Amino acid sequence: MHIGAVAFFASSGWRDAAGVFDAGRLVQTLAARARAVPGLDQRLAKAPLSGWPIWVRDQSLKWESCIEVRDPAACAEEVRAVAETAMATHMDRARPLWRVLVIPGLDDGESFALIFLVHHALVDGIAGIDLMARLLDPRKGMPQPEPVPHDQLPSDRRMRLAELARWVELPTVLALKAVAMATSRRRSRRALRRGAALVRTCVRLLTPGPKTALRGRNEGIRNVAWFSVEEQQLRLARKRLDGTPNDIVLAAVALAVSRTGGGRSLLPFRKLRAAVPVSFRTRAQRYELGNRIGLLLTPLEVHDQNTGRSVAQIRRHTAVQKRRGDAEGYEVLTELTAWTGQWSQRLLHWLAGTLNSYGILVTTVPGPTRPYTLGGAELTQIYPLVPLFGSQSVSVAVIRYGGAFRVGVTSSWASRAMVEQFALNLEAAFIDLTHATVEADAARERNFGGWARGDRRTPSSQGMLDG
Repeated sequence: MHIGAVAFFASSGWRDAAGVFDAGRLVQTLAARARAVPGLDQRLAKAPLSGWPIWVRDQSLKWESCIEVRDPAACAEEVRAVAETAMATHMDRARPLWRVLVIPGLDDGESFALIFLVHHALVDGIAGIDLMARLLDPRKGMPQPEPVPHDQLPSDRRMRLAELARWVELPTVLALKAVAMATSRRRSRRALRRGAALVRTCVRLLTPGPKTALRGRNEGIRNVAWFSVEEQQLRLARKRLDGTPNDIVLAAVALAVSRTGGGRSLLPFRKLRAAVPVSFRTRAQRYELGNRIGLLLTPLEVHDQNTGRSVAQIRRHTAVQKRRGDAEGYEVLTELTAWTGQWSQRLLHWLAGTLNSYGILVTTVPGPTRPYTLGGAELTQIYPLVPLFGSQSVSVAVIRYGGAFRVGVTSSWASRAMVEQFALNLEAAFIDLTHATVEADAARERNFGGWARGDRRTPSSQGMLDG
């Protein structure tokens, strides 16, 4: 359940007097910056009464131990192998649930890679990117943050008392909200809106979906792939197709699933649901650890090769879901399960996996508007990798950086060829979208008939997603 990112940097600025890559200085720099982030010294413990997991401070933490220098890599393919092993390896829960892997030696020593890994229990996607940014160089004109004084961090005793307070929190909150609803029409409308969103979320989670290789037994294998697509061309496609960046990404995923899955007989269900995380973080909460996300379960028309129509359908679905506040339903659900205990959370994920409530997780993280640097060395490429939930087999994450959409695919498929084929189809789908227009798609469908409705596929990809 790691949230990860693979980042490539130029080696300039990280050489010693002899011109050798100074890994020791890099480790010291990253450790000093991590020490300045509140919460990164926390590890898991068990509450004294319930056994519920809670955070406590690791009093004996050696910060440098969270940053590992690996053997030099000759190419990106070797970095990929390290990332796959790291994503498949459980973190030691007796230690803080994050680490950074340093891989030197790329491009004959001209560049190096960092693999950032943080457990999803510690951060969500946006918090993960913000956390990585705090380990890099601060913005121009801003001072480097100093370590938080020891006495400003919550004590272990306070953390344990907070766990006890959790058991009386929900009834108290419910009582206060009932009073507020009785005295405020605005609060009453908001409570009804969130309640309706909760009902819709539960209905979707309990509605069976298609059984394909997008869901399966998750045995801990992780195969990853990544690529980039020029952002400017996708911006133009957005304007032509009248869609948001998220609509474009979902349309590309739908095309890739269809092309990897083959014909209609192999995917008998017309629609496939995608789980799309939605951040509820305010600007003031950007750099706080923890999870503040909701979830949209968005249907994808996997047999429709008309890109303009596909984007329009996704836009209509997401617009309705946003207007009704459907993402808040998942937020309310997680709040309830957080109070009722870990067995309710396990039941929730078991139901989603057994019923195939959704087929694929797709997340888009807004990237920085400025180039990142580390010790003055430019971050040239970054690719996000996100976890797999339960029996889910594929996740797609996108971040915009350096004038490109950087796409990372994480999968539990044992066949690397299958992951690579899906990534190739996804890249081709993005490229197709850069040339798409509503009028061109309509003309293509008129002229080519069945080909435009999903008969285009390569023999090597047929049947890959057959359940």
